[in-house]
Amino acid sequence: MSSREIRRHRRIAFSATVNVSWDEGAGPRFARGKCIDLSETGLRIELPVSIPLRTRVQLTTDRVGVAGSATIRSADRLGGKNVIGLELTGTLPEKIRDSLRDPVPDPPVSV
Repeated sequence: MSSREIRRHRRIAFSATVNVSWDEGAGPRFARGKCIDLSETGLRIELPVSIPLRTRVQLTTDRVGVAGSATIRSADRLGGKNVIGLELTGTLPEKIRDSLRDPVPDPPVSV
């Protein structure tokens, strides 16, 4: 079973600048990256730096009020980028949650 088949919530593409901060023992760290997509419970971002799994981070985006804390659930290096999967500890604004729940219509079929 592929990972897409076992997801609890639908993902949608979401392009936004994301600012992430976290504490790494020696002090606070900061990074700016790009949001790739989001779901009701998390988001996937690209960052120029890696962050260890299970690290709690604070994040803000430059669009529609996505902000709060999250935990790193996956971290993969793809080319020169770090693709990070985050699980949100709070909820997204209602408008975003509603758009994630709306079914995507099937494209018309030509016969």
